[in-house]
Order: sequence, then C-alpha cells, then structure tokens
Amino acid sequence: MSAYFLSGSRFKLKSLKKIWGITLFYSISIYMLLVVFHVIPINPKDALKSFLPVLTGNYWYVSAYIGMYILVPYMNLVIEYLNKKDFQKLLITLFVMFSLLPYMKNITVITNNNSVINLVYIYFIGGYLRKYNDDFSKDKMKYYILSFIGSLVLMLASIIVIDFIKPNHWFAFLTTSSPLEAIAGISLFLIAKNITISYNEIINKIAASTFAVYLIHCQAIFFPILWNKIVRADQWQSVPYTVGYELLVACVIYCGATLIDFIRIYILKTYLKFKVRFVG
Repeated sequence: MSAYFLSGSRFKLKSLKKIWGITLFYSISIYMLLVVFHVIPINPKDALKSFLPVLTGNYWYVSAYIGMYILVPYMNLVIEYLNKKDFQKLLITLFVMFSLLPYMKNITVITNNNSVINLVYIYFIGGYLRKYNDDFSKDKMKYYILSFIGSLVLMLASIIVIDFIKPNHWFAFLTTSSPLEAIAGISLFLIAKNITISYNEIINKIAASTFAVYLIHCQAIFFPILWNKIVRADQWQSVPYTVGYELLVACVIYCGATLIDFIRIYILKTYLKFKVRFVG
C-alpha cells in the first residue's frame, strides 16, 4: 500500500515526472511497434490514446495515481491535524460511501471507483495505519490472518451463492468497491508489514519492474490484441484446466514484461554511462 509510505513523505516533482515518463515510453513504444509491424493501421484516435495515455485515462490507475499524488501535500495536512476519533469517523464515512452504498439499489454517491477519488480513500486508510502504527503491531498477527482468510472465504462463498441466485452477477463482491476486498487488502498489508524479510537484491529488482508489467500488458491498443488474439481467453473459460492455463499465462506475461523492462533499464544505464564518459 503505497499510501502508507507516501503519507509520511513530501511531494516530489521528480517522482511525478518519472511515473509520467515511463508511462509515455511504454504507451508510445508499443503503439509504434504495432503500427510498424502492421498489426494495426494508423488511426488518429488510437494515436491520441497512446501519445496522451495519462490525460486520456487509458491507464486509469496511472491517471488516478497522478491525480492523487498531486493532492498528497494537502491530504498529509489533513492526516497530521485530525485527531484519532475524528480520523476514525472520516474512515467510517468513506467506507460507507465507497464500499457499502454501491451495493444498495439506486443509492450511490460515486459513479466510478477506478478514479482519483477512490485512491484518496485508500490514501487515508494508509495514512491512518501509519499515524497509529503502534495499534497494528505484530502481536495481533493472528487477527490479521483470520481477517484475511475470512474475507477470502466470504468472497468465494459469494461467488457460489450469487451465481445460483443471479448468474450474471457472481462477481458482485470482487469489484474495487467490495467491502470484502477492502478488508482483505488491509489485512494482507498488515500481515506483510509485520513480517521481517531480509534484503534480497533479485526480489527488489523484479519488484521494481512490476509497474512496467502493468504498463505493457494494459496498453490501451495492445490490451484487446493480447487477450483476444494471442491469449484467446474466451476460448479457455469452459475447459477443465482453465485455472492452470490462466496461471501459466499470468507467469508468461509477468516474466516476459519484466524481461522487457530489464532490457530497457540496461539500455538506459548504458546510455547514461556513455553520456557521462563522453561529456567528461
């Protein structure tokens, strides 16, 4: 939960530029490759999406994250000056608005959970966990684990029950507004936060490219090509070993995209070293 760490830091324009820059790099590069290799024809609409991915919202998370990041200084002020009781009231209010009201027919105060507003909600949760860190210590680990497992069990049960009642709505509690997902996410974070893991260079390098994995496989123009023409996901939905195939596809995409980013990083570092030597 990046909000946990951001709530204790300052706004950095350099970080914003880095996120925007790598997003532009992959969005434009993928589009250009698709055009050059005649996978898609040149189209002004597709070009606009690819050259302005953040402004057009084609990477919804990036657009929302940048919007949230710009608000960080102001949200940190709120986190700093709210007392514990008022902070809890704020979180309860946001939980009701974002995780409960969407499940009540014809009652909602939001129209799209994949937005900067939803990330602001998550940011305040992270800010609370950081500000009152002592309340979420390691000695309560069993409660975090039980909460996480309980949420997963309820989500699985909801799939079975809702599929029986309304077959087309089985995913109701698997959305970004799901209260069960919110509880599971917070519990999982608290579990990870209280586990001591030694430094591992390989894991850190792989983790550093996770954002690139998202940018590559979710590029607006490439996304339907990947899932409809390459993976052909719809053809594997009813086969008995669909779960195994899905895991294999996920591993291949993750490893392939990570390798691509490793190459990008290597080329960039090589260029910077050459530039320094040349200038020197």
